[in-house]
Amino acid sequence: MPKYEHHHQHRFHTFRYGYRHWTWHQDGIRHPHHRKRKKNKRSKVLQLPERRFVTVLSLAFVIILTLLAAQAGWALWKAHRDINGAQGQLESILDNRDALLTPAGRTAAAVAVENMAQAATSASSTLSSSVGLDVFSVVPYVGTQVDGTKALVSDIANLAHGGAGLIINADNLAQYSAGTYVSLPYLDQLTKATGIQAIYLKRLIRPSAGLFGPIATAREHFNAIDHRIDRLLDKGFLGLVYTRYLLGANGPRTYFLAGENNAEMRDQGEVLSWALLHTNNGHYDVNGAKSVGTIQLNNPAPTPIPAGTAAVFGPLEPTTVWQSVNATGDFSLSGRFMTSMYASVTGAHVDGVLAVDVVALKSLLQLTGSVRVPEIRGPINSGNVEEVLLHRLYQDNLTPSQDLRHDEIAAVAQAAVKKLNIKHVDVARLIKALALDVEQRHLLLYSVIPHYEGIINRFGAAGTLDAVNPENTFHLAVQSGVAAKLDYYTRTSSSMSVTVDGQSNAYVTTTVRIRNTAPANQPPSYQLGPDHTNAFTPGEYVARVYLWSPRGSTVFGPTWPESGLVLTWEPVTIYAQHTGVVTFQTVMPHAVKHGQLLLHLINQPTLVPGVTTVHISAPQWHLKGPATVAVVMS
Repeated sequence: MPKYEHHHQHRFHTFRYGYRHWTWHQDGIRHPHHRKRKKNKRSKVLQLPERRFVTVLSLAFVIILTLLAAQAGWALWKAHRDINGAQGQLESILDNRDALLTPAGRTAAAVAVENMAQAATSASSTLSSSVGLDVFSVVPYVGTQVDGTKALVSDIANLAHGGAGLIINADNLAQYSAGTYVSLPYLDQLTKATGIQAIYLKRLIRPSAGLFGPIATAREHFNAIDHRIDRLLDKGFLGLVYTRYLLGANGPRTYFLAGENNAEMRDQGEVLSWALLHTNNGHYDVNGAKSVGTIQLNNPAPTPIPAGTAAVFGPLEPTTVWQSVNATGDFSLSGRFMTSMYASVTGAHVDGVLAVDVVALKSLLQLTGSVRVPEIRGPINSGNVEEVLLHRLYQDNLTPSQDLRHDEIAAVAQAAVKKLNIKHVDVARLIKALALDVEQRHLLLYSVIPHYEGIINRFGAAGTLDAVNPENTFHLAVQSGVAAKLDYYTRTSSSMSVTVDGQSNAYVTTTVRIRNTAPANQPPSYQLGPDHTNAFTPGEYVARVYLWSPRGSTVFGPTWPESGLVLTWEPVTIYAQHTGVVTFQTVMPHAVKHGQLLLHLINQPTLVPGVTTVHISAPQWHLKGPATVAVVMS
């Protein structure tokens, strides 16, 4: 049917009276109009150009509005392209932080930060020069999106500016520090800049409420990156504050360096050797490495042992016997024991304790290269330090006599520190290595000054178990119960089966498997035993398996309050080439809070990292994410 047209019909007539009127024209339906009677012919003549003027004006307005909208959209698109580019540069720096450990890497990072700042500047220029955005900003809902974009661009620019300052300060510190000297003036500058940025970045986290689409996504992405950086800066600031004190900024300091042996485990390695770390005005040195046999105690040191610790570990005499000093899971308590024990024997007082195991030595030797110790044949490097210190020395010592024990962990640490004066090591690389050892509990610190001990605890180097989420923390430790060096051969894995009921209670079954890979059918030796007290066959491993469960939980079997948590333990004997299994049952009341189940697992710093598999079953809940997770407890 042909389209219907009136005899006299003005332009856009078919659209003037609504959709139904338009369809009449499209369908060819004849229809009348009720027209107003014109007063006279003159007014009728004048009406036609007036209508045309209004129509043209309206069309021009629509065209202008469309052009402004297009220009505003283009400005937002270009700004978001620059924003994404800037955030990409930032993520690249975060994901490749190891590049900051070299001068070339810091230069590249500075270039990336500069690119990020330029992208933010470009986005800001685009937004501020857009007439379309100025026009549409008066519209409340649209204005919120424009304001949100401008705020995000400003935050990116500010973050880039702060990041550039941190890189400059870090590079200055590395450039003016060498050997066993750290420049305290540049350390102070980096500490101040880190603290200021840690505070400032918290203010850049803004809510995404009211934003939508790409703007909301970009804001949330930036918030996540900002939060990630802020956490790193918070911990880094605390570490730098303590480092200044540690390096003797306020006068000479002396620290007891405890060498922990991973072939005979307590909660950390057994303390068998020691040395002294001296610091003053940024300089540091280690000397006097000896066996703990040189500082034996005849009576307990005058340090009280908490009731729970005394009930479980008291028979091991942790304030008398150096080999038992860190059986407890709380290294801050072990540190108190060690400073008191050292003072009792020597009459000298130290400012704190640094405990290093063979894994920490390995990371240090990766920086310094090989070292030599007079009592050990050949060079010691990161590739053989574990085999030499924890295996070869005991193979060479064929008589299992306590009188012949000669542990060299502290001596190797002393040699590695002295090697720093010969081989230049970027201080950023050294700090990175030490920080990773702290995170994995291979390097732990204690200060006799409560203020600094609190700082150590806050940045995670105090080795306490209840510092973070004690109501959700588990800690598993396998400790040697035989006078041999069999932990070199043990491999531990564990699984946690967690069932959550409708009342938010969690029932946790922890199964521990200990595989003894020691060679079977061997003659008696210093490393394989037996000690004829707890073990009577070479290679027979006697393990004490300790599980610290969350504070407030219920554990089946005898329990004790220890290290701020709930402790229980089971012994198990494992012959060479066999596997032992121990199981614990824990009930966590009201474990689910705000729809989340949190399990905080603290590792034991063993020679070979164990793997913990966590399986969660919650029939009355909707579980987000995988039900089974494997965690490497390094």
